[in-house]
Amino acid sequence: MELWRTKGFAGTSVTDICKAAGVSKSLFYVYFARREDVLLEAEIFAMSGAHQAAEKLAKGPYELADLVAVVIRPLELRMRKFPPELIFECVLETYRLEGRAIAGGAADRDLAVLFLEPFRIAQRDGTIGADVDIVRAARLAQTVASEGIRRWASTGFANKGLARSLGREIADVVGALDG
Repeated sequence: MELWRTKGFAGTSVTDICKAAGVSKSLFYVYFARREDVLLEAEIFAMSGAHQAAEKLAKGPYELADLVAVVIRPLELRMRKFPPELIFECVLETYRLEGRAIAGGAADRDLAVLFLEPFRIAQRDGTIGADVDIVRAARLAQTVASEGIRRWASTGFANKGLARSLGREIADVVGALDG
């Protein structure tokens, strides 16, 4: 991640990554097919913290916008450390990965990784209506989040906080499904 922060995504090669990590290219390719896979692995690692934050918030009374914001906040804090072009690349790579997964027969529940579990919790608690298809809601929320992150990065991470504004926007989208 430090290489991408300093050299940019496009300027960082697999060789650079291997040298910085002190591993051979052979070992790199045992775990990753492409350098983009390293980026996605880092993103998945960041999501575990987001899910833990959602579980903690859900132990008390909460609004859906707050639940979404608590999922996005750790990602926002992490993203602020990286150049906007890396965030763009991460969003694009997520779309590419999703396209490959869909072509390979992946179901929506397999692709709704960011919000599915927090939305299950919210539905269990009655914050999301029982009739709402939470898989669809999670996929829509993920799309809104990706586009919001892309827009936010394009502003150079303007002082406007991402988590709260996206939390409200996504809660409105999910609320419309509950109508």
